[in-house]
Amino acid sequence: MLRITDDNRRWWVLAGSSTGLFVLMLDSTVVALALAPIRVDLGASTAGLQWVQNVYLLTIAAFVITFGRAGDVFGRRRVFQLGMAGFALGSLVSATAGSIDQLIVGRTIQGLGAAALLAQSLALVTSVFAPSDRARALGIWAAVSSLALALGPLLGGAVVEFASWRWLFWINLPLVAAGVAIVAAATPESRDETATRRFDVAGLVAVAVGLTGVVLALVQAKQWSGPAVLCALGVGVAALAIFWVVEHRVESPIVDFSLFRNGPYFGASAAAFTLVGCYWAVMFFVPQYLQLVLGYSTFESGVLVLPVTAPMLVFSALAGRLIDRFGARALMTTGMACAAAGMLIVTRVDGASGYALLLPGLLLFGVALGLVYAPMSAAAMAAMPDSKAGIASGVLAMDRTLAGALILAAGGALFQHVELEQRTGLGFDAAFADALAATSWLLAGVLMVGALLTWRFVRSAPPPQPPPDQHRMHHRRFHL
Repeated sequence: MLRITDDNRRWWVLAGSSTGLFVLMLDSTVVALALAPIRVDLGASTAGLQWVQNVYLLTIAAFVITFGRAGDVFGRRRVFQLGMAGFALGSLVSATAGSIDQLIVGRTIQGLGAAALLAQSLALVTSVFAPSDRARALGIWAAVSSLALALGPLLGGAVVEFASWRWLFWINLPLVAAGVAIVAAATPESRDETATRRFDVAGLVAVAVGLTGVVLALVQAKQWSGPAVLCALGVGVAALAIFWVVEHRVESPIVDFSLFRNGPYFGASAAAFTLVGCYWAVMFFVPQYLQLVLGYSTFESGVLVLPVTAPMLVFSALAGRLIDRFGARALMTTGMACAAAGMLIVTRVDGASGYALLLPGLLLFGVALGLVYAPMSAAAMAAMPDSKAGIASGVLAMDRTLAGALILAAGGALFQHVELEQRTGLGFDAAFADALAATSWLLAGVLMVGALLTWRFVRSAPPPQPPPDQHRMHHRRFHL
């Protein structure tokens, strides 16, 4: 029985909403360690494994802003609890999957739930904390996110090694149940009484069809005939063109494209897109390389990819002081350069390489995440007027999840092409390593472009004044 009083209610709300954030962020990383066992257990192809990750990211990207607006209209606690229920249902479907198709369906449902959780988790916290305590609460909330990302590979590797990949989804159920119970008991309902009830349905349909078509063409390029791939690509591009037109005409668009006319926002968005997108690709291919080529166990692989995620914990604690001393532009540009250098090191792998070659590349990439992740939101929002804070933070969250789906799809298309071409003359190990090296060249190029755009557009703003209380919730709503 929860002992909730007026004095501790806000901390229970923080605990409940942070539980939703934790399970969302944890599932973003633990599944990467299970891809090799899933490949064997379900007989999945590389394309099928990509969809396990891609469909999750695509669904979040397409729905996160819509669920944010739904919470303003229908109640944030209600949307959050529906998101928890959806995430639990998706976990159940995934845990019982007998085929890769069922697992993909489960991950789609999980993505819907995750979009609602991402949209409302912090909104619940900011609605109950007074300005004097809000900074402390936001710090705890952000620490939960970083902790989940850092522990994900280690926990995922341990669960798969000593139990089964299915337990990665089963363990979500008690966590979700605890979060739902706490939020139901402690959290008052809140909504924005001035929010419009109009939803951009046309835009939502267009972007969902467009992104799915483009990603489908990239992922299935080696399995489908030429006309089928071109048809999927054509439908995707046409739908995205319709999305562009719709978003310039509706009253409440999913994406306000005028935001990108703001130089610092565009630069920070470019850094977020390139770095976070490449992160998803790295976490997709490297654990499989460690397990399938180098022969490490799943648990050992989880330990060996910690250089990618662990530096974020260290730099999160130092982020404020580093930004004050060096400025967001210098930190982010240095980080993007480190990420590109790390990927250039990974391009040297071959069938006879060991982990010693990978380690400096992974560590540089992890340092890059630590240097860029915290400043990019501050840099994006610093030059943004308060009236645009809500939609700007939502679009930035969409940008990060969309990046994962698109860059993973592009990297996967190149990977499959090289692997299948090389496998006829080389063994599996050499072909997989050559494909990883080729994909790393692509990621390095993407990161170099991101570094140039970061240096060109991001500016180190003077210390901002605290935003008015009524805008703080929107300013910090989304985080992934």
